[in-house]
Amino acid sequence: MEQTAMLDFRTCFDAEKDIVSLLNQEQSSGEDAGTGTGVPRQVRVLGQERDGAVLYTWSDISPYRQDDVVVSHIGLYEPISKVNTVLFVHEKLVNLVNCTVNQERTLLAFTTQEKATSSSGSPSWHSEGRQHAQVYRSYLAEVQPANRVFYLNIERDNYLMVQFLHGKGHGDATSKESHMLFLIHKELIGLYHMKLSRVGYSGVEMCGQPRTEVLAKRFQWAQWDHQRQRLYYLSQKKKNSNSKLTFTCMQFYEKYPPEIMMEVQLPIYLPPEVSKAPSIYEHLPLSNKVTDQKLLCDVLTLPGGSLCICYQHPIMSPEDHHAQEEDIGEYDVVDIEYSVFMLHRGTVLHCCMPGFARLEAVNIRLHFFPINDYILVFSPGQLLHLLNVAAEFEPCHHIVWHVVSAATNVNGGHGVPNLPSPSTDGRSLTTFLRERAGLCVYDCRQDIAYRVSVSKEGFADVFAGCYLPSTRLAIMHYAAVHHKDSSLAKLLVGKMCNDIGSPEVSGLLTEFLVGTTYNAMRRQLDMRILPLLQFTSTETGRGQLEKNEKGQQLARITYSSLRDIVQMKYSKVDKTQSDGSFWEHLRYNLQKLSIADMWPRFNTTSLQQHITAANQEAAFADDLVEGRVRSSSLLKRISDSARRAFSGSSTPRKGSLGSYAVLTFLNAAERDLEQDRVVGMTVEQLTDHLSRHLPRETRVKVFNVAREFVSCQLQQSKQLLQFIWTSLGFQPDGDLASNVGEPGSQAESELFHMTERFYMAAQELCFPLPNGFKTFFTTLGFRCLDSHVFLQYVDRGVLHLTDDFRDMVMEDLGDDRDNSEMKLNIVSRLPKALTGLQQWNHPISTRFLSKQYVSSLLLEGEDLGWASQPRRVSLTDSYSTSSSQDSSEDDSVDAHVHFPPLATLMKLLQMKEPHTRRHSRSGRYVDLKFVQQSALQQTKQEYGTNLSNVSF
Repeated sequence: MEQTAMLDFRTCFDAEKDIVSLLNQEQSSGEDAGTGTGVPRQVRVLGQERDGAVLYTWSDISPYRQDDVVVSHIGLYEPISKVNTVLFVHEKLVNLVNCTVNQERTLLAFTTQEKATSSSGSPSWHSEGRQHAQVYRSYLAEVQPANRVFYLNIERDNYLMVQFLHGKGHGDATSKESHMLFLIHKELIGLYHMKLSRVGYSGVEMCGQPRTEVLAKRFQWAQWDHQRQRLYYLSQKKKNSNSKLTFTCMQFYEKYPPEIMMEVQLPIYLPPEVSKAPSIYEHLPLSNKVTDQKLLCDVLTLPGGSLCICYQHPIMSPEDHHAQEEDIGEYDVVDIEYSVFMLHRGTVLHCCMPGFARLEAVNIRLHFFPINDYILVFSPGQLLHLLNVAAEFEPCHHIVWHVVSAATNVNGGHGVPNLPSPSTDGRSLTTFLRERAGLCVYDCRQDIAYRVSVSKEGFADVFAGCYLPSTRLAIMHYAAVHHKDSSLAKLLVGKMCNDIGSPEVSGLLTEFLVGTTYNAMRRQLDMRILPLLQFTSTETGRGQLEKNEKGQQLARITYSSLRDIVQMKYSKVDKTQSDGSFWEHLRYNLQKLSIADMWPRFNTTSLQQHITAANQEAAFADDLVEGRVRSSSLLKRISDSARRAFSGSSTPRKGSLGSYAVLTFLNAAERDLEQDRVVGMTVEQLTDHLSRHLPRETRVKVFNVAREFVSCQLQQSKQLLQFIWTSLGFQPDGDLASNVGEPGSQAESELFHMTERFYMAAQELCFPLPNGFKTFFTTLGFRCLDSHVFLQYVDRGVLHLTDDFRDMVMEDLGDDRDNSEMKLNIVSRLPKALTGLQQWNHPISTRFLSKQYVSSLLLEGEDLGWASQPRRVSLTDSYSTSSSQDSSEDDSVDAHVHFPPLATLMKLLQMKEPHTRRHSRSGRYVDLKFVQQSALQQTKQEYGTNLSNVSF
């Protein structure tokens, strides 16, 4: 069975449909009017601006010339309004590689790649004496109205990039100044300031010479962030080619000068083939980078102040072997490696994927994209990684998948039919900006942009079919903590119900309980408290080792520290005028690193020893005579915490994933003192933990947080039970069969085993169970297990004989031999066996109670547990054979028994009967009259009416 893809790729922009078709419509209209050109449209996308407008070029006959010369045109497409606008018509046919327009749509800048010629017409030479055939030139044009074109007098064989700065909102035609970045690779980063003057109603032209400003020099790599108006670049502070690269982030503002917000020296060195050889460039559509094609780097930002630098380590190709002393073979086995510098955590994630032939590895390009709280590492037809690197969590539970057929899903199909496979043409995916669309990627070969989203069905299929437990655990963590609703988690629980016998089930349920509880709490708490709460059931920061079914290593993820070198600079700009929230979050994340080790997360498993001590103390108190000993301070404190926790939790709460859990198959009125102790201990310990690490918070506030935490725990327990119940085919509002003696069905047997895994997970976590769970679990086990196996579960403490279960057994089971034996086994295991016997109207219980009562009277000075048992009569010390007074009472012993041996025994017992009268509370009465009737009935059953054979 073919698996569904983990990611869905759905078309959100198609250059052929959205641009070419409109141009062809305009051409058809022109032909009807006698002005058509008939030239085929060959549209090539160039760039994109902050508002999502797409700049593109095509070749067509110039409308301003009479000689039908084909020239280059530049147009602008608005994805929201789906409007095409012709911005500029060049005087000749040129190779455009970069283009940008200012926010007011009045100035256009572009870069061309042209054949290099000197002023004399001879081939041009580089300053270092190297002849080159192609050079880059940049131009600036006034387009509203179409007026002058300026050559920026810059010609280089290294790549040139121009980019206008944009503010928030839409452009204002009354703006008096425009600002434009220009980047010359390996040389400098500059900024043009151009004064503008108004012409006519809406026209604008430049006035005077632009003012230039140099921002940086000698950079090796640069990336422009359209949405956030930031420039990232890597440079070498020293001219030595072996020195480390320094990462710099520069923030641009609408009304203030740019600021350098961060400088970090990274353990990245220039590859020899980059530092010693002429640069080779890829002119990809929508590319926002200036870099050599062999220096593969991306900067990504995630919500919550996360800043990551993703770097693919270079692999020397066979063509570069002349630069090295050793020989390099095409089929040498090499590793593909990448590093993610998580600056917000001061940590480096390093991934190594071994076992690739050199010729294959050289052609594999990794694409890095932000998707929700994760980083997507993607190579079409090769691999898909989802890295959990958000600032809120320690890095862990990365999803690693190397199956080609299940990697992507384009337009509902399987595999990667419309996405490019790796080839020698290099990278072919870039980022496409689309307002409120999430992640969109652009396929440079097909000129199609795809909206990328997580496929719930694909994740569920991979969850069921993957080999490693770590992959399943990572997917469960994603569903519990990061997914927006409960639908994916419910699908995963359904997959687990298909493989109940797997040893991984309990661990996966544990991760569900911990993750969903944290997810529910994060919706209600501020960022200062969340770092103290547990978000996963496993240890973080240990790395991952991924293997396939044959034991071959697929990927190895490790971590190293960057804490000592990550520093931020404080901005002088008013945060209301800038993207201040991101930098404030990032600064907070960096400050938090210094105290992270001193702020441990609360772990519920640490409660086990405290709960065990409380249960032992409670058991000891139960063994004492009722009313003689007061509860200890520990039990009083725990019960008080539980009572206060429940007092504010009467209103049903939504689960962490947005749905109410109403369990009709549980008796919510049943209270469990042991679970109350778990709740009370959790509230008490969490309150102490928060007070210890948040000394400025009041005790009342941290107690309310702890109470809310327990409430979320209970709700997640209910939600998980409901998922298990419905996944196995039971109706949401259904219940079990009313008769406890009816054998369980196959579905109920599966339900029991899955519920057992849930119980194991809850016990391991010291997680509170909902009211009525123990009776439900025990009833389910009684119906689905063999009798001897059921009793073993009881003896091991897995199943508990609650009062409700006892009542159902006594009422529903008959009194045949097998059922009587089972009842006796159950009653004998009850904490208060005598109470159970009193409720069982059977000769076995009658005989046992009578013997116990007689023994307690005959063995004077022996306390056999009858002191607290109720009795119905009050007898005096003197026993009168004349029973005229006693016989008048209904409760007295019948002295005129027509069986003299029994009468003699009853007289003796009546003389030993205690004087005090005790009142009955429940169950059958055990007194002398009960013993007398029991003896007569038993004798009659064994010997009939002929008593001659009775041996006295």
